[in-house]
Amino acid sequence: MSSSLSTRPLFGGAIDLDLPREYLDASDLRQIPDNQEVFLSSTSDTAIVLEVLGMVEEGQAGVDLWEAAKFHFSSIAHDNASLESTILTTPPSAPIPSGPATASASASATINGEQPVNPEATTISGTQVIHKFSHNPTGAPREGHEDDTPDTVWIGVGLWRIWFEDQSTQTKMKKKADLVLSVNVNLSAEGGTGTQEREKVESWFFDHCVKSLKIRDFGLFGDSQ
Repeated sequence: MSSSLSTRPLFGGAIDLDLPREYLDASDLRQIPDNQEVFLSSTSDTAIVLEVLGMVEEGQAGVDLWEAAKFHFSSIAHDNASLESTILTTPPSAPIPSGPATASASASATINGEQPVNPEATTISGTQVIHKFSHNPTGAPREGHEDDTPDTVWIGVGLWRIWFEDQSTQTKMKKKADLVLSVNVNLSAEGGTGTQEREKVESWFFDHCVKSLKIRDFGLFGDSQ
């Protein structure tokens, strides 16, 4: 691992995540949605996004975390107006079951001020062919860029499902959310540095960054009806 990582408190300290020291907080440069934390490499086009999203329940994504991870990968492709999307991760041999955790493993740990218990991350990666800079968010080319060659981008994704119900209290708390961490590397970067950047990022993203995530306050995730 060539990058030096340090712990960053995110969402007001509700989450801790190890990120490369040289990555810049995008909120210092532009407005970022309240449900996102975005960090930009100071030496490449690589970006990292952590999002708090509603729990996906369409089809099998509500009961199988692999299908949920595929859904979020496809959602990123849609947001990127991707021309082509390919998953490279080998599918698991069996579904990864998704169901509500017990209150003692989630909600009460936070209520009592104890260390929260993290759900396990489900990971996936692949490539998407997009017009990273020359097209607008709809995928249409900007004026003067009609003939630009699209970029191939490597996408890595980590998914944590936040799902628990506390039936032991009068409030009957229920939390249902998907916490999604993604990184994108432009394999078509000028100078032919894209493959080397991917190898560097992949060496720390899954084994260090994803494994480092700690939820300190489950209050970050709003109560669901």
